[in-house]
Amino acid sequence: MSSSITSKHRKQMDRGGVDLVIRNAQLLLESGLVRGGVGVSGGVITIIATDEHLPDADTTIDAKGYILMPGLIDGHAHIHDPNMLSHESFQSGSRAAAGGGVTTLIDMPLTTQVDSVTGLEEKIQQGISHSLVDFSFYAGMINSENISVVPILIDKGIAAFKAFTCEPFQVGAGVITKALSEVSEYGGHLTVHSEDQGVLDEFKKDMDGEWDAPISHSLARPNLAEQIAIRQNVSLAEQTGGHLHIAHITTREGLFEIERAKLHGVMVTTEVCPHHLVFYRDDMNRLGPRSKMNPPLRTKEDRAALWSGLLRGIIDMTVSDHAPCPIEKKDAGKEDIREAWSGVDGTQMILRVLLSEGINKGRLSFTRLLRVASRNPARIFGLYPKKGVLRIGSDADFVIFDPNREEKITADMMFSKCGWTLYEGMTMRGAPVMTFVRGIQVYGEGKILSKPGRSEFQVMGGGNRPRGV
Repeated sequence: MSSSITSKHRKQMDRGGVDLVIRNAQLLLESGLVRGGVGVSGGVITIIATDEHLPDADTTIDAKGYILMPGLIDGHAHIHDPNMLSHESFQSGSRAAAGGGVTTLIDMPLTTQVDSVTGLEEKIQQGISHSLVDFSFYAGMINSENISVVPILIDKGIAAFKAFTCEPFQVGAGVITKALSEVSEYGGHLTVHSEDQGVLDEFKKDMDGEWDAPISHSLARPNLAEQIAIRQNVSLAEQTGGHLHIAHITTREGLFEIERAKLHGVMVTTEVCPHHLVFYRDDMNRLGPRSKMNPPLRTKEDRAALWSGLLRGIIDMTVSDHAPCPIEKKDAGKEDIREAWSGVDGTQMILRVLLSEGINKGRLSFTRLLRVASRNPARIFGLYPKKGVLRIGSDADFVIFDPNREEKITADMMFSKCGWTLYEGMTMRGAPVMTFVRGIQVYGEGKILSKPGRSEFQVMGGGNRPRGV
């Protein structure tokens, strides 16, 4: 391996030299792990080389033999809802992201609609002012009144749209069809929270008087609801040619539908959250209302299927679905789980879970780690190869992690505004050591090392096609 520098970046180096060099690392490239380091100029990678070929720089960091990989892209995180800032904000949520090796956040609407140019521009300015990491947005929630905004927002750099087949933003098959047709014509993708509301309604009726146990929340949202909704949405994607993305897959039946669709050439991708990879339904009564989220925790068999799907490539990327709340909103469900907020923390835990429960337990390879955490989300959101890869000319977004470092997870180490974590008390093996966003270190050894004001809004590429991610 030797350095490879384009003429553009050679001129940049000649003008100002190399800003940053990281030596003595194991670089996680698309071809595998390689010993060496990187050089950074003007926020982009200009050198990838063995240590003896790396030049002097304004700042040199010894990676101590740890692994350096592209920064994670959290493609589903509820970070900054203007009407829910008591839950999370760009300032606190981006700190949590940096503490987990996440260098780009894709903010998902929570309760406030993002379906206008004015609303989008306001959120962009809030992100630039307050986020510590780079960011982009989902638009939505898509409904019959706002489908026309799809080409307008794609033109403004947003190519990801969200819809629901269940409450609280339920739409019918007609809306899903129209939305998929729009993204097929103009580019981008439609992400659907896929649970069938009819199934949910019937199973809730059977739970009358049984809501004191947290596990009731999961029992009232059966696997069948996810399977039916995914099957229907896949059929609509097949008919329209649009890129369908299934949010937070949780069941083995749902995975079967997605795998079958991929084998038939349907343009469908999916994602999984760390909490569904760690916990299972029987944990809910022990964890209490903190473990409530939608879709809910499933069985051990479902959890095993998710790990298998992640390793085999059926699941395309990992996301957090980060949606914590003040603890009082969780405690409201102690006597009746229906009263608890549905959502948990996660953006600071994605890499930790993939290392501790994946790499170190033989469920995941380093190659798959790179793909599901960085490369694939960059491709799905049209950010590749600017993001998601260690390559000359790519943004210098990376995380250095120690795959063998043990940590006991506590609320005190979390940067989220919520002040608690579902993972409290767990000992995990594998942790991020440093996080860099466009060549600036934002996190190191448990501390935030930078201030907001340098983050950039990332324009998504419309028309991206995710086949073969």
